[in-house]
Amino acid sequence: MIFIDPPYNTGADSFEYNDSFSRSAWLTFIKNRIEIANELLSEEGVLLVQISFHEYPYLRILLDTILNSGSGKHIFDMNVLVRHPERALTADKPFNDVMEYTLIYSKSLSYEMPKQIIEKTADKYVYKVTVGEKPNEVRQLGGKKVEVYLPENIHIEKVEPSKNNLHRETVRGSIREKNSSGRYYVANLEPLIGEYPPLTLFKVPGIGDDVLDYRYFELPKEGNKNGAYYQGMPQSSNVTKKPYPNFIDFVKSYNSANREGVYSFRNGKKPEALLAKYIEIFTKKNDIVLDFFMGSATTQAVAMKMNRQFIGIEQMDYINTVSVPRLQKVMEGEQGGISKDVNWQGGGSFVYAELMEKNQGYLNDLQKAGTIPELMSVYERMKENADIDFRLDLAEFEKEIGQFTNLDERRRELIRILDKNQLYYNYANIDDDNVRDLLSESDYHFNKSFYSGDGE
Repeated sequence: MIFIDPPYNTGADSFEYNDSFSRSAWLTFIKNRIEIANELLSEEGVLLVQISFHEYPYLRILLDTILNSGSGKHIFDMNVLVRHPERALTADKPFNDVMEYTLIYSKSLSYEMPKQIIEKTADKYVYKVTVGEKPNEVRQLGGKKVEVYLPENIHIEKVEPSKNNLHRETVRGSIREKNSSGRYYVANLEPLIGEYPPLTLFKVPGIGDDVLDYRYFELPKEGNKNGAYYQGMPQSSNVTKKPYPNFIDFVKSYNSANREGVYSFRNGKKPEALLAKYIEIFTKKNDIVLDFFMGSATTQAVAMKMNRQFIGIEQMDYINTVSVPRLQKVMEGEQGGISKDVNWQGGGSFVYAELMEKNQGYLNDLQKAGTIPELMSVYERMKENADIDFRLDLAEFEKEIGQFTNLDERRRELIRILDKNQLYYNYANIDDDNVRDLLSESDYHFNKSFYSGDGE
């Protein structure tokens, strides 16, 4: 499973992410990452992307273009209630924004959405039906020998729940077409309304999978249009499979999300309960969960607590002050978020590594430089070891660079000439002399182990 929670492009920076892209830049930013994510998904994998109303329709079209063609498909969009509808924090907004959306896609057209597994209980089995010793009539209906009991020959009482009692199901909506008992009633008994008194019972043999081997059908009472049937507790399975709704209420969890983990901030943080819901639906124990907008490491913390493997990727500097410390606390057994729900006692492990900077180091130094001499000092180092754009005529550039007397203009020109495809060292070059000399023995052997798949 891949879950991402990208910048929502609301126009206001949140948690140090740039949240003020132009729409075209934002869509390009997302597109590049979704295309790679699609390559990483297994055939059984799903991609979930959380978003607000600001870019929701545009993101949906983008994802449809990339994922909902060829072999992949759009499963559904989950509507997530994140704020209380009656509690508007500011009065200057045109409407109270209370919803977010999780767009859910599969890698394969054959993917089947999991169902809720609900254990059957006797809670709704509260009826006892008693009929006279002899039926008032027996007739053939729908190829079955049906006993007919008029209302004065029937006694129905509501009692305490028990697996030995019956449940009353009204024949309406989809039950009329998608349920075998509903179809039988519509085809054979509904036409008899008017021929028999209201609440007449029909005992139909050979229907249902309970211990009775028959089912009582009831005509509607006067003034109603829907009949009903009484069924025993099914014997074929002790669970019921139900489709998940496309709406979930997580207002309470969002209200407490700020207190989870080791870093507190007002906006952008997802509650552990939300991630737990998705991980429970779409994965099983030891599956891999990827989130490449790692942020405060909520996805990774939940995955660890639920015994899933995880990969987290983050480009911001706070990975050392927020993300990693949070996971260390999880390993120590912290009891926030879902910990008590899953009886988390601590444990687990993770490997933390950073890409080895190449041009990125020069880029960082250029951005930090506060004077033109500092910029030019970085430039002198760039000429020795940086990868410069191959299209650049260095002699001509050096004649022109002095014309830029403004600090920011000169910085822009020096950043421009860096080859942005060489921001980090590539593993393929690890044995090159000029790269090998930069690595310690431990880093060299770690890389060999990590990329060979032999690491633990």
